Amino acid sequence: MSAFTRRIVTGHVLIALGVFIGCAACALSVMAAPLTDAMQKFVAPQPASGASAASAPSPASQAEMVRSLNSLIGTLDNDAQRSALVTQLKALRDATQKAAPAAPAPANADLLGAIASGIASVETNLSAGLTPLRFWSARRNAAAGELQAMVTGAKGESLGAIFTGMAATLAGWGLCAFVLIGVQRRIFARYGRDVALAPNPTSVQLLSFALRRTGPWVVAFFALLLFVRATPDALGRTLGLVVAYAIVAGSIFSSICMIVFSVFSTAHRRVAVQQLLTRTLWPLFAIGACGALGDATANADVTRQLGPNLAGVVSTFASLAAALLAGYFALAYRRPVTHLIRNRPYGRRRDHQFATEALDILASLWHIPILLIAVASVVAIIDGRGAEGDVLRPSLLSAALLVLTLFVSALLLHLTRRRDTRAQRRAPHLSRLLRFGCTLLVLLIWLAYLRFELELWSGPIARLIRHGAMTPGFRHALIAVVATVFGAWFIWIVLDTVILEALGPNSSRNKALSPGVRARTMLPLVRNGIFVTVASLAAIIACASLGINLTPLLAGAGVIGLAVGFGAKTLVTDLITGLFIIVEETISVGDWIDIDGGHAGTVMDLTIRTVRLRDGQGAVHTIPFSQIKIVKNLSRDFANAVFEIRVPFSAKLDDITRMINEVGADMIADFRFRNEILGPVDVWGLERFEANCIVVKGQIKTKPLKQWSVARAFNARLKLKMDEAGIEMLLPQMHIQTETRRATDGAVQPDLRVLRESP
Repeated sequence: MSAFTRRIVTGHVLIALGVFIGCAACALSVMAAPLTDAMQKFVAPQPASGASAASAPSPASQAEMVRSLNSLIGTLDNDAQRSALVTQLKALRDATQKAAPAAPAPANADLLGAIASGIASVETNLSAGLTPLRFWSARRNAAAGELQAMVTGAKGESLGAIFTGMAATLAGWGLCAFVLIGVQRRIFARYGRDVALAPNPTSVQLLSFALRRTGPWVVAFFALLLFVRATPDALGRTLGLVVAYAIVAGSIFSSICMIVFSVFSTAHRRVAVQQLLTRTLWPLFAIGACGALGDATANADVTRQLGPNLAGVVSTFASLAAALLAGYFALAYRRPVTHLIRNRPYGRRRDHQFATEALDILASLWHIPILLIAVASVVAIIDGRGAEGDVLRPSLLSAALLVLTLFVSALLLHLTRRRDTRAQRRAPHLSRLLRFGCTLLVLLIWLAYLRFELELWSGPIARLIRHGAMTPGFRHALIAVVATVFGAWFIWIVLDTVILEALGPNSSRNKALSPGVRARTMLPLVRNGIFVTVASLAAIIACASLGINLTPLLAGAGVIGLAVGFGAKTLVTDLITGLFIIVEETISVGDWIDIDGGHAGTVMDLTIRTVRLRDGQGAVHTIPFSQIKIVKNLSRDFANAVFEIRVPFSAKLDDITRMINEVGADMIADFRFRNEILGPVDVWGLERFEANCIVVKGQIKTKPLKQWSVARAFNARLKLKMDEAGIEMLLPQMHIQTETRRATDGAVQPDLRVLRESP
C-alpha cells in the first residue's frame, strides 16, 4: 500500500497532536484532582437538618409575623418614618463595610486559580502527613492480608481450587481457539487461500493476516465470557478470564499498530517499516496486555472477589508497567517513527514546502507527548489515593481512539488515492471532487475524535473547552467557518474544472477562428479573477462569522486602493489598455505579432498588465500594454507567401508563368501542404525591369503562420523546375577587368576596374 500524506496539513502525523492533547489534560487532571473534589463538595446541596425539617410554623409565630408586617407597612406609609428607616439602613451598610474585610476571590475562578488550588491541596495533605509513602505502606499491608486470606482459604476457596479453576478456564479457552484455527485452516486449504504472510505485506494483507491470527482467539474469548457469566462466581475462573482478556487485548493492540505501520510502506520508508514490523510486536503486545490487565483488575466484580486492596495493587503495577513500556517504546523506536513521518515522496516535499517543514518539526518532537503521558501516569499512580484509574484508563482509551482514528483516515485516504489515479485518466474533475470528499470525511473523523477526547477527559482543560470555549455561539461560528471554507473550495473546484476543461486538449490550437484561441487568452485571466473573488468572499464571510468587524478594514482597503490608483498611473494605464486589448481580441495566445517594429515573436502569455513574447532566437520579451502603439498580427484569418522571380530577358514570360502554376498545383496535390494552402497560386505578372533581368511577382494564400514554410517549399520546387527547363535564375554579379601598366621605376602594377555590377 502506498504512503499518504495531504493535504491539509497530513492526517497520519496528527498522532503527536492528539497525544499532546491527552497529555495536557492528563497532567492537569492530576494537579487538579483535589480541586475537583473540593468543587463537588462546594456545589453539592447541603441536606437540611432534622430540626429545621421537622419544625413547622406555630400559631404564635404567625401572629407575630402579621404584627411585624403591619408595623413595616405603617412605617413605609409615613414619609418621616420611611426617611428615618432609610437613614438607619445606610448607616448600617457603612458600618458593615468598615467592619468586614473584602472577600477574597475564589481560588478556582480560572485555570491559574485551579492550579494554585491543587498545589495548596497537595501542601495541605503533605503537612497533615498524608504522603504517598504512608498511603502505599497501608495499602501494601492490607493487600498482604487479603493475599494471605486467599492462600489460607479464608475466602471460601482453597488455593488449589483457585489454580485449578484458572487452569481449566485457560485450557478451555485455548482448546476452543485451536478448534477454530483448525476449521479455519481447512477452509483456507479447500479454497486455495494462502495462510502465510508475504515478505513485504500491504495493509490489506496485514489486516487479513491479523484477523486470521487473532479472530479465533477473540471468538473463543467471547465464548469463554458467556460461559463464565452463566456459571456461579469463582475466583479461579475470574482470574483465568482476566488473563485471557489481557492476552486478547495485547494481541489486538499490537495487530492494529502493525497495520498502521504498514500503511507507510513506500520506497523511502520501507526500511523503517520493516524494523517496526519485526522488532515492536512484543513491546506493543506487552503494552496492550498490561493496560488491559490494569483495567480488568479495576473491575467491580474482580475487586469484590479478589479484594479491593489486592486488586488495586495488581491494577497499579500493571498500569505502571504499561506507562513505563510506553515511554520505553517512544525512546527506543524514535528514529523509525521519525522516518515514517518525515520521509515523504520528493514531489510532495517539493510542492508543499510549508507542510514539509511542519512535518519535520513534528517528526523531531513526536516522542515528547508520549513521554509526558507516561510520566504523568506514573506520577498519578505513585501519588495513589485511587487516582491511578482516573489517569491511566483515559490515557489508554485516548491512545486506542487515536490509533483507530489514524487507521480509518489512512485507509480512507489510500482507497480514495487509488481511485483518484484511475479517475485522473478518465475525468480530472471526478478526481478533484473525490479528493474534496475525502478531505471532508477525514476532517469529520478527526473532529469526532476530538469530541470523544473532550468527553473522555475530565481535567480542567477539558472542562474549560466544553463549558467555556464550546458555547453554542462558538460552535455555530466554528461550523460557519468550516462550512464557508469547504463551500468556497467546492465552488472553486467546480469553476476551475469548467475552465480547465475548456483549456484542455480538445480545444483547437491551429484554427485562428476557433473558440479555443480566445479561450486560451481569456480563461486564464478569468480563472485568476474567480480565485481571488472566491477567496476574498470566503475570508470576509469567515471573519464575519467569527464576529470580526470588517467595516474599518474595507474602508481602509478602499482608501489604499484610491491612493494606489492616483500614485500608480502607469499601472492603471497598463490595466485599462490590457483590458481593452484582451476584450477586443487584438492579441491572442499563440499569435505571431510585431509590436512597434521592435519586438516580434509568438505570444506566450497575457496578463492584465503585460504581454510576453518569445522571438525566433528563444528570447522572451515582456512588454507593458501602455507601451504598445502599433500591433502587426500575422496570425489572423490568412497569410500570403509573396515571391519575386528574376529571370533573364531571353526567357519567355508565358513559360515562367506556366512553371509557377505547375509548381503551385503540385504543392496543392501534396498531402504535406494541401491543408496549409488556401488557394491556387496567384501570378501577378511582370513586376519590373532591372539591369539584366525581369522580375515576376505573385503570391500564395496560406493559413496564418504557414507562409514561410510554403514559400521555402515553393522556391525549392521552382528552382528544380527551372533547372530542368534550362532557365537560369539570375543572381547579383560583379564583372572585374584587370589591366597592367608599367611604373616609372620599371615595376608592373595591376589596374583593377569594375566595369559593371549586375544583379
